[in-house]
Amino acid sequence: MRVARVWLVRPLVLAALLLGPLAGCGTTSGTQDAPTAPAATPAVGGPTSRPVPAPTTGMDLLELAVAARLRRELAGQGLTLDHLDCPPWRGRENAVVRCTGYLDGLVGTVRVSLSRSPSGTVEFDARLEDGVVATQNLVRRLEAEGWTGVDCGDRAAYRAEVGAQIVCAGHGPAAADGAGAAGPGAATSYVVATVTDESGAVEIRAW
Repeated sequence: MRVARVWLVRPLVLAALLLGPLAGCGTTSGTQDAPTAPAATPAVGGPTSRPVPAPTTGMDLLELAVAARLRRELAGQGLTLDHLDCPPWRGRENAVVRCTGYLDGLVGTVRVSLSRSPSGTVEFDARLEDGVVATQNLVRRLEAEGWTGVDCGDRAAYRAEVGAQIVCAGHGPAAADGAGAAGPGAATSYVVATVTDESGAVEIRAW
């Protein structure tokens, strides 16, 4: 019997130079058999809310630099950063600012640490503080466990609210004793991923 914590969007820690070239910036999962299965067929996906539209205003130099790096990192998780909104920074002292990131209809907080080197170069570290559950990551983890035809809903991501549940459907892997088989002809099975903290960790159990 296994319950695994799955980090579906790892915190992103970035380092870059605003006045020079941008510098560069996994999960484990498992399923646990539930003692009994509910009679009703669950709805695939997770809790949804009205998408938050991204601002149409332009971004300044700081916002553009941080957003460019975040976009490249998030793209690998099937996510799209549409806009980043940061408070003004005059560049006279080290500071930590919290920016609002708009991605796939969700809003998250990006923590940016800013400093100026003795040579005058501006540097920053950025971290996505508010976690989201990336649907693509969840699908990939189940596929790595031997699942096929995985469907976790049509949203790119769900907010990482503690207690929220995301249901995925698919054809589960063969049983440990060799009985059963995964594939298009197999019966559809379900798992539920329950968010355990706001950074995006979940526990996955059989439905």
